[in-house]
Amino acid sequence: MNKKLIFASLAALALVPSTAMAQSASELRRDRQEVREERRDVRDARRDLKEEKRELRDAKGDYRREARDYDRAHPWRANFRYQQFRPGARIQPVYYGRNYVIADYARFRWDRPGVNQRWVRHYDDALLVNVRTGRVVKVVHNVFRWR
Repeated sequence: MNKKLIFASLAALALVPSTAMAQSASELRRDRQEVREERRDVRDARRDLKEEKRELRDAKGDYRREARDYDRAHPWRANFRYQQFRPGARIQPVYYGRNYVIADYARFRWDRPGVNQRWVRHYDDALLVNVRTGRVVKVVHNVFRWR
């Protein structure tokens, strides 16, 4: 008899959580609606991300076209070989002479040169140079490279 009582109480305990977890029809509808709204939000976020990627791609293309147009409008020939400079390097004045100055740096959205600084072109690179010390402050590689 004791075994039957224990078994019956265990069976009752097993059934209680399942009946307590049952949802009404209105709760199910509300949950399904929330799931649909979350899926819609995810879909909208993906669409926004796709649009942002497209805008970034277009901006990069605009930047390349600006560099290409500048290159065509300001052709130049250097009397020295290409050397890849890094910030902090000291260069000779021939590298930042008048022929190589980039006056319209705002066109490329670069920082405004400080006192005694100047943007100059070195092949496909742009260098921000301190003209008093000859030190390279900033380098933008492959700005004028276009195909």
